[in-house]
Amino acid sequence: MIGGILSALLFGVTSVVARRAIRLVGFVRANAWRLALSAVVLGLASLAFGGGTGAATVTLLGAGAIGLGIGGVALFRALPLLGAPLASLVVETLAAVVAAGAAWAWFDDRLTLEVVVACVVILVGVVAGLVPYVRREGAPPRLGLGLTTAALAAAAQGLGLVLTRKALLEMPAADAPATAALALGGGGLGARTTLENVVSASFVRLLGGAAVALVAWGVVVLFARRSAGARAALAEAGGFEPGEVPTSADLGAVGSRLPDTPAFWVGANAVVGPILGVTALVWALTTLQPGVAQAITAVAALISVPVAHWLEGHEQPPWMFVGAAIAAAGLWGLFLGIT
Repeated sequence: MIGGILSALLFGVTSVVARRAIRLVGFVRANAWRLALSAVVLGLASLAFGGGTGAATVTLLGAGAIGLGIGGVALFRALPLLGAPLASLVVETLAAVVAAGAAWAWFDDRLTLEVVVACVVILVGVVAGLVPYVRREGAPPRLGLGLTTAALAAAAQGLGLVLTRKALLEMPAADAPATAALALGGGGLGARTTLENVVSASFVRLLGGAAVALVAWGVVVLFARRSAGARAALAEAGGFEPGEVPTSADLGAVGSRLPDTPAFWVGANAVVGPILGVTALVWALTTLQPGVAQAITAVAALISVPVAHWLEGHEQPPWMFVGAAIAAAGLWGLFLGIT
């Protein structure tokens, strides 16, 4: 459960940081660059730790291609259209439903009633905290496209988690010894792997995601010669139009003092997202059913609101704290349900 909480904290930051990167280099390049950088860093870490994924490598590559590749492109398209809080709300909550249902239907990764109720309470808290915020902000331009791409990102993210969980469960016993450090995740619900193999699994997933993102970038570059839409996607703030593109003067108290450069924001997105956030989520999947891990991670949508306030100047609605309290109650119930 600790891995899920860490991933929620990190993903709450990464959605806002990603939007800053998109403002500077466009959504296609921002996604490709962050995944490529993350793959290099985690590749070096994997070599240093010396873990392995064995026969699960192909499944993990597929998980990354779907969850980080297709899901990442779709999420980065939705972020400038919907804003970080609304995009996170749609993606994180729908992904939990997709992940829970797919894991249960595919390989009978079941949940107890107590765990299901706790996860529902968490998601209710997320929705309760963000819906008033979204309503106050008003409907963004091209709302339909934003919601469609966010729903695609949610489906891809949920299926990517299920494939990752399947791969972790199928790792040979020699590659997945029980360890006290990783037993904290919860309640005998999964195959506990070593830290070395968690890092290796995260790296392999990133390879699949980076390959899809780089191919998508190449396709957009190819079509940019003939398509105005492709050229706009590669331009600065590509993906925001026809909505308002934030300027440095519109940014929050913290965000306005940070470097307004692609290297800083793409690098920050890589660190808090694919490198640390995804690794924490893979850790969570070693012991938690995918729907449970994603339900915990969905709290990231609430965390993104104060982060958006600090980095982009958005207001924090009072209802967010009510939703956070409900989600916290759900997390406590989940802890009781899996221990």
